[in-house]
Amino acid sequence: MRRTQFSSLLLASLLPLTLASASWAETAEPSAPSTVGPSPGTSASTSPSTSPGTATGTSVACPVVASQLTASQAAVAFALAGRKLAAAAQASKRYPFGALTDQTRYVRTGPTAWTSGFFPGELWSMYRWTGSSQWLRRARAATAPLVRVANDRGTHDLGFMIGVPMQLATQLDPSQARKRAYLNAEITAAKSLARRWNGQVQAIKSADYNGRWGVIIDSAMNAPLMIKVGQLLGPEGNALVYFGEQHMLTLAKHFIRDNGSTFHRMAFNPATGALIGPIAGQGLASTSSTWARGQAWAINGFARSYELTGNPEFLKAAETTANYWMSRVPPGCVPAWDLDVSGNRAPRDSSAAAIAASGLLTLAAREPDAESARTYADYAKLTLGTLASSGWLNTSTKNPGILLQQSLNVPADPRVGSYVWGDYYLLAAIAQVFAPRSSTHPEPTNSPTPTMSTTPTTPLPTTSN
Repeated sequence: MRRTQFSSLLLASLLPLTLASASWAETAEPSAPSTVGPSPGTSASTSPSTSPGTATGTSVACPVVASQLTASQAAVAFALAGRKLAAAAQASKRYPFGALTDQTRYVRTGPTAWTSGFFPGELWSMYRWTGSSQWLRRARAATAPLVRVANDRGTHDLGFMIGVPMQLATQLDPSQARKRAYLNAEITAAKSLARRWNGQVQAIKSADYNGRWGVIIDSAMNAPLMIKVGQLLGPEGNALVYFGEQHMLTLAKHFIRDNGSTFHRMAFNPATGALIGPIAGQGLASTSSTWARGQAWAINGFARSYELTGNPEFLKAAETTANYWMSRVPPGCVPAWDLDVSGNRAPRDSSAAAIAASGLLTLAAREPDAESARTYADYAKLTLGTLASSGWLNTSTKNPGILLQQSLNVPADPRVGSYVWGDYYLLAAIAQVFAPRSSTHPEPTNSPTPTMSTTPTTPLPTTSN
């Protein structure tokens, strides 16, 4: 389907949406276990009372009428975030991870967890929104311990851990000395990622999965850090840009199915670069279904890569994954943990909706086709209008988080609650609508040729997210 034809169909559906059919309404939320832990791979003590893979019903939760995010909703969301984040910042020096719906305290991690960068990112988002010196102090305090994590060569998640907070910190901190420290952390992190490069596969390694050399779709959020830093370094950074771009092209080639949906994990032969095939990860079925948060990571990562480079292959990948998302999730709706699962008791993943909305807004800002740009932006604003409403925004519980009904690692760990990644992307997306876009992102550049050694390495595995 041509882009303009798809846009016309979507624009028609973006009118305020009245959903009279009970099949589109969420009727129940699965019960949650009594504990939560920071490792997405641990087993849950209990499961939803209805199996998400077999129950009948809807795979999305929708409002009766979908409305775009309003300025008053944005103000309420940031006011709520201010209260929740201030309390969390005072409680411990460790990093919030998440809490089940009925819990009142965060499970916390150290600075080397893949999620450590999101809480500082939330604090910088509050400083950007308010300009308050109090939020500046909190953001600085939470960011400083992460600087040394940039040297960690045992994880591919440095785009989350370092890229998220340091990019905001570099933009927003008024201290030039601190800006240099934050930027140096980004540079170090990008070079750490480069040591995971495999020239045969043309990708950075995510981890070993079932004994196989693997890559996951989540890495779409990490490779852009190499592109950004490489561009800032000029000729010295050509190899970083090359590695980042080639990694994203490898994802576009092997992870996007013909219909626009995505795989979660793929195994490759590190000696020859040959594709081995999908490996079971998150999602209902590794070879056929579409993990909702993974699809959102793809939209966001490809949109960011296009924003940085202007490479039309990244635009195509961003559009393809975005269009598939919109074809499966009606405007203003929130998906279940997998876009192919059925059952009105299947755990929802509001974090996937927030991540997708942020990515769609990034795509809309750079989309060359004006009609498509409006479609993406309007769809994202409808999603945010739902997420900033009662039942999703945490205005009436003692849970420490901001956005409710996020899922962790279904079906292995079907624990629903509030997690820092969803909270961060909710605030980021709201700020994309109602705050000025940063002018400090690098402008698109031509793809350079590599100048750095491309000798493969075999770093330690990391936990999937």
